[in-house]
Amino acid sequence: MVLGAELVTRIDQAVSLYGPGRPIPEQELRERLSGIGLEPDPEYAAFVGRWGGCYVGVPVHAWDHASTLGRETCVDLTLRARANFGEVIDGLVFAEDGSGNPLWIGADRAVHLSDHDGGPQIRQIASSFSALLSENVHDESSTTFG
Repeated sequence: MVLGAELVTRIDQAVSLYGPGRPIPEQELRERLSGIGLEPDPEYAAFVGRWGGCYVGVPVHAWDHASTLGRETCVDLTLRARANFGEVIDGLVFAEDGSGNPLWIGADRAVHLSDHDGGPQIRQIASSFSALLSENVHDESSTTFG
């Protein structure tokens, strides 16, 4: 299991609180992301394949996601971030923080944040998508995102 049994259980608990999106089949994900020149990260693909886009302590955009995330898709977020930040956005933007800064899974599979307030500063905020989820999923053992 790509995400690990313990993390899946924690995500299930969070999804029961916040609601799921429509699960995205892997082929659909591959086709949609190939349109913007990307291959899906295996951990992201496992997440959206089971729960779709939804909030679990950190927002995870896909498309046809839970209403708590609004209507912007991961494709919309990625294209906007590329327009604003250029080539530094080397992967899929799956969320924005509370200030509108993009969070993306980079080509190195780590999760990055670009802070546009103090000039374009790039920070790695987690070594992987699953590490970000593990640190931020809202359940009885959770911390807060940010």
